[in-house]
Amino acid sequence: MDGARVTGHEAARRLIASASLRRLAAMWGDGELFLTGGALRDRLLGRRQGDLDLAVLGDARGAASRVAASLAGRCFALGRPPLLTWRVVAEGRHIDFWGIAGELEADIRRRDFTVNAMFWRLPRGPLIDLVGGLDDLEAGRLRVISPNNLRADPLRVLRGIRLVATRPELRLTATAEAELAGAAAGVRGVARERIVEELRLLLAGSAVARALRTAARLGVLAVLRQEWEGYPAVALVADAAAALARLQRRQTGALASGAREVAPALLAAPAAGFPAAWHGPRAVEALLAIGWPPAAAERAAAAAGIGERVRTLLGGDPRVVREAAVAAGGRLEAALAWVAALATADGREPPAETVRLLRWWHRFASRPPLLGGDEIAQVLALPPGPRRAEAVLALRRAQARGLIRTRAEALAFLTSPGRVDPPGARC
Repeated sequence: MDGARVTGHEAARRLIASASLRRLAAMWGDGELFLTGGALRDRLLGRRQGDLDLAVLGDARGAASRVAASLAGRCFALGRPPLLTWRVVAEGRHIDFWGIAGELEADIRRRDFTVNAMFWRLPRGPLIDLVGGLDDLEAGRLRVISPNNLRADPLRVLRGIRLVATRPELRLTATAEAELAGAAAGVRGVARERIVEELRLLLAGSAVARALRTAARLGVLAVLRQEWEGYPAVALVADAAAALARLQRRQTGALASGAREVAPALLAAPAAGFPAAWHGPRAVEALLAIGWPPAAAERAAAAAGIGERVRTLLGGDPRVVREAAVAAGGRLEAALAWVAALATADGREPPAETVRLLRWWHRFASRPPLLGGDEIAQVLALPPGPRRAEAVLALRRAQARGLIRTRAEALAFLTSPGRVDPPGARC
């Protein structure tokens, strides 16, 4: 928060002063339109908020269509009844509309947490707070409105954990923790894409370590994958997640993008045998079971596996380390983000060698190859296919180790017995 108590008067002042809300109300015209949910909560916390959650007494689809037309955006449906939302995407943000079913008070009392159940009538109020959300917000409390609401939509269990990660001002009450634990089993029936969206946000949160510890303690992670039950390395994984989240929040840079790519692998750490080992196929299987898209699951698990190998090589022969970097290729940035995060989790400074290795890799990758792919294929009489790529990689790895430096040495390397498998040598 910004330090000031969020009184009703202060809340009204902040909301009335919002030019974007006044503009939206002008597009809407007459009728009952309310700002609510996370968009209202975050504005009252003093956080900048571009996306909006709006509740409509009436035709939510019509409201969304009118606003989309005014903003030259597009409008589409999310979910299905009774959890149907109409989303407008325009001007680099999204605005979600849903219709209030029945009385406003009943809609309020069906929501998840008190801090998400306040309503601000556009454009000038009043603020409607029937469940003590404003007091809870000022006190930093996350309180469940009713356990029945968690059972009605068990994704709210994960949302509570995600709010712990992304809104460090807020903490679950002891009662709320018990209620989340009691409803956690229902997460198994939630659509996988909804689960993944919450977990992506959680992994980027500034308090992700606290959130993961809480999720493990309440049994929420064990619902996602049974290997989390009694897993002894929760603290290490949580601290590594915090380090990766800090890298992600840099927004730019190789390690920031790498951290985003490899962070999901932490959710598969128990299945992969981490920290004693890293079994890539089991990590992929775990992420797929949670709901991660196949390509993203493969990338995250592979990057973590490469990171584990690089961790064992750092401090050794630099030629071997560089060869491993070449073999990693496009996964190197994510692998080095993993290495840096685990060093931080162990209470050490990230190895300076990771930065030097990344700089070396960028210089090395930008150099023209000593021989092009077509030339290599011609020398080895290789048809198009994966064997060409293997030969190119073998040459680059030899170059990384300093075994070849010139075009002539590259040709000699390729034609030396045993350097590159001849055509047909593999099944």
